[in-house]
Amino acid sequence: MKKNIILVVSVLLFFVSCNFSPKIFNITVNFQNAEGEMVYLQKTVDSKVVIIDSAIIQNNTAQLMALLDDPSIYYTVKTNNMRRPVGFFADNNDVTINGDLNDSGNIEVIGSKSQNLLNGYNTEILKYSKQFNEIVQQFKEAEQNEDTVLLNQLDSLYEALDNEQKIYTSQFIVQNSDNFISQYILYRNRWSYELDELENFVNRFNPKVQSDFRTVIEDYISVLKRVAIGKPYIDFKMATPDGDMIALSDMVGKSKLLLVDFWASWCGPCRGENPNVVAVYKDFHDKGFDVLGVSLDQKEENWIKAIQDDNLIWTHVSDLKYWNSEAAKLYGINSIPSSLLLDETGIIIAKNLRGEDLRAKVQEILNSHK
Repeated sequence: MKKNIILVVSVLLFFVSCNFSPKIFNITVNFQNAEGEMVYLQKTVDSKVVIIDSAIIQNNTAQLMALLDDPSIYYTVKTNNMRRPVGFFADNNDVTINGDLNDSGNIEVIGSKSQNLLNGYNTEILKYSKQFNEIVQQFKEAEQNEDTVLLNQLDSLYEALDNEQKIYTSQFIVQNSDNFISQYILYRNRWSYELDELENFVNRFNPKVQSDFRTVIEDYISVLKRVAIGKPYIDFKMATPDGDMIALSDMVGKSKLLLVDFWASWCGPCRGENPNVVAVYKDFHDKGFDVLGVSLDQKEENWIKAIQDDNLIWTHVSDLKYWNSEAAKLYGINSIPSSLLLDETGIIIAKNLRGEDLRAKVQEILNSHK
């Protein structure tokens, strides 16, 4: 600690003695209903959010500053009473952030061309989000009324809207491939695309435009290539609910087919899919089908309760690290439910099979082994 203090003092003395003024840009925060609040300016360094400046809001205003840095750095400002930070790109330019803490969804950032581009994208996505919410509400009402015809119509409508949103995002990324904002958008939506789609986008990026977002995408592509269909499994070892350590390699080869099922007790779609996996397991386990459940839970009690409640009668493991699950990282899992189907030699032969697709694939392969 003493050495760090001496270092900071030495740097400050250097600035003063050499009449050196570090190049900075300013962030003016104008927040209504935030008098006396401390506002923090943050950025991400080595995957950790660090505070780089702070100030007290007086007369609804506070001044923050940051040293000139990579223009693609994503900054956030927050107060202790904000539900979530306000994120923005500054382009190393002075920016002004206006808003009301009682209406945090309408905070605006002025002065950054990159942020203006992102705002345009977010405005369109918000329109889709409102339509999705309307469909979900109608879906709930149709479920209560047991209106199967309307449920099927809403399901088709939701799927069409989801495809329309994906097309919009894809077009935005391609049209702005010379700007790091397109890399940020792809980073935000990377789990929505297949490996070949991701590679196509990256190949369109201007090679002179680099960002941390592009690096993450390229690393993600490397992971997906290692665990693509036709590749051998990557081993991992985790604890069962009883505390025993089990490796994936302990199960490979003991059945003709092994489903590695990534799920969690808190995941609604996972819980909705569980009855289907149970049915397939019961029908085909004696014929050579097995399952290894890999949970992204954090709380052991919730994990165990979900296993019992859903009657998941196969082997389960977890490191209880949520999205930091080591197995999830190895296989590039960014959404759940996700699954891998391994043959008896440990080769990945299918991914993310659900519903009747899982049953049909398992039945097809096991029948071919007769």
